[in-house]
This record gives sequence, C-alpha cells and structure tokens, in this order.
Amino acid sequence: MGLNNFSTRNLILLGILILNGVDNISGTSESTLKAVSMLFRHGDRSPGMSYPLDPYHDYPWPGGYGALSPRGYRELYGSGLIKSTRYSSLLSIHCDTDATCNMDFNKILVLSSAIQRCVDSAESLLNGFVRANWPSNLINVIPQNQDEMLAAPGKPCPNYEDIMTTGISLNDPEFKAVIDFESTEGQEFLDYLQNNTGLVVNSPMVLLLLEDVLLVEKDNNLELPAWTDSVFEQYLVPLTSIVFDIWGSSQYMKIRSSTLFKDMTNKLDNLITGSDNQNILLYSAHDATVGSMLHFLGIRDQTVARPTYAASFNLELHQNQEIEDDYEVKLLYFASYDDQNPIEINIPDCQAPCPYKQFKLTIQPRLTPDYETACSQ
Repeated sequence: MGLNNFSTRNLILLGILILNGVDNISGTSESTLKAVSMLFRHGDRSPGMSYPLDPYHDYPWPGGYGALSPRGYRELYGSGLIKSTRYSSLLSIHCDTDATCNMDFNKILVLSSAIQRCVDSAESLLNGFVRANWPSNLINVIPQNQDEMLAAPGKPCPNYEDIMTTGISLNDPEFKAVIDFESTEGQEFLDYLQNNTGLVVNSPMVLLLLEDVLLVEKDNNLELPAWTDSVFEQYLVPLTSIVFDIWGSSQYMKIRSSTLFKDMTNKLDNLITGSDNQNILLYSAHDATVGSMLHFLGIRDQTVARPTYAASFNLELHQNQEIEDDYEVKLLYFASYDDQNPIEINIPDCQAPCPYKQFKLTIQPRLTPDYETACSQ
C-alpha cells in the first residue's frame, strides 16, 4: 500500500519514537545502522506428526499437527518488540507539524516459507515490530514448489533431494560417537525403538522425527512413556543433533543457503546503489534454514547445534568512518525469542570492522550456481 496514514494511531507511533529514544521527527539519529536482514525460525509449535504407539496420538493440538502454538504467537510478538528497540532507527515514521504520522512500509520486505507456522510467525513478529496496522499484502509467501531458499524440501532439486528422504546412512561414522548401529547394542537399540513406537526405524530421519515428537510433548508437560527414560536423553537427543548438523552442511542445504545469501546481499546492494529503498529484510523460515546458513558462512561453531524457536540470524550494515566507500557488516545471533544480548559473531577472514565488500568476497568461493544449474549438475 506504500505510505500509510495513521491519523487514529498517532499516539502509538509517537510512543514508539519516544520509548525508543529516536528523534525521527526532526530527521536526526545517533544510530549508525543502514540496514538489517533478519533470518528467523518460527515460534513454538505442535509436533509435526505422531507415531503409531504414541499415547497422545489423539491429543487435541491447537491448530493440528505442525501449527504455531499460542506460546509461539507470544514468542514472535515478544521477539518483534525486542527487535523494534534495536532497529527503531530504520523504521520510517515521519510526523508533520500537525502531528499526523505516517509509516513507509515500502522499506520493509517480508518473505515467508509457505508453511503456515512461518506465515503466522511473520505476522506475530510484525505486530510486535511495528506496533501499528500494516498492509495485509506486506508478507510475501513463496509457494513451496517454487521455494529455492526458505522451506526444505521446496522447489525440486533432483540431484540432492535424497538427503530429505532416505538421508544419511545409519552406518555413518559420526554416529559411532553415540552408538554403533552395526553392533549388537545398536541393533538392540533400533529394535527397542521399533517395538515401543511401531515405527520402522530404518534411517536417521526417522530418529529425528521421533525425537521431535517426544521433545514437543515434553515441552507441553505431557508425561513421556516409561520406555523413553533409558533412550531419550542418552541416545535420541545427541543422535538427532548429529543428524541435524550433517543435514545442515549437506550439498542440498548449501545450494539453498547460497541462493538465500545471494537474495539478501542483492537486496542490500540495491539499497546501497539507490535502486531500491528496502532497509529491513525479514525472512520467516525453519530451524534447518537458519542452521544451514550458519554452516554455509562458517560460523556454526560460534552458536548452537539446533536453532531454538524464534532464534534469529541478523546481518546488519553500519556506517563507519574507518571504512571509505563501503559499510561495516555485523553478524548477530539471537539465540531465543527473548534474547536481548545477541552473540556478535566473529566473521571469518574479515577483521572487525569488517567491510561489507570484503565480507562478500570471502563468501564468493562458497556460492553455488543458480538453483536450476546447481540442482542438475
């Protein structure tokens, strides 16, 4: 809708300006921020599935399987409030002498995975972030069969999609740090899971899905069945962390992260050259999206194995007098929805203050060809 009039909500907008300590009315600000790109995971959700012998098979999850929970809505709203404080100088709120205030939503880009919990998370974050009515068409949802960067699986990628289905082998050597599936102990473990769940446990992806169900049920104060006592923390949790890391660093996810990175930086380049004015980029996605981006940029060791609900990876551009004809880039990791003290990432091969152009040059060798080419080579 472009520039929007909020004559009935001026008090809210003025309150934002006052609370955040930003003198946008006079057009001045102490902030060095030029732009931010936020890649965040959706909020708390119901499990994505059940398993045949699940005692909570008929549990009435609000919204059904895989839906953003009421807690998830609150998490993303709270995350939006925190981000609005940090990025208030980028919100284009202008008040005339008659105290009529306007917000320019053309400067905000929102892209969301088509999975409904991501769309709902984007809406909740926006509600906290701008704290005013925003246009219904502000969120751009990428159809899953066309999605090259946010949802996995998304657009078909024939050469590498098996990582999403059959995935890696149970005989992968990395699992031996927890249990050797080729040993008698490993076979007994798989039989134990199969007998108690009714699942055919023939791939690490089944372990990942099972652990997710149990974890969500536990987070919702549902008592886990007794058979999980001997295997959940000791085996399932560490095994699925390994699965997640192998998955996140796979060629399939590298292609998707490369596409996403190019999308982010192309839009920031357009802002810098003046061909576009979008200075707030919001990407609503999944734990796999965030986790694989950390692998892609070589900064996974500075964060955590699996991004929690509403975790956010933020790329900021700052004006810096030490850098001529360029901007400083900062990478931040918000570990949770209520994180007010994000981790400032040490950017590999680029000493702080890291120039944006140099940062892009360090990543250039990791970029894959366009999605179609990369997926058919």
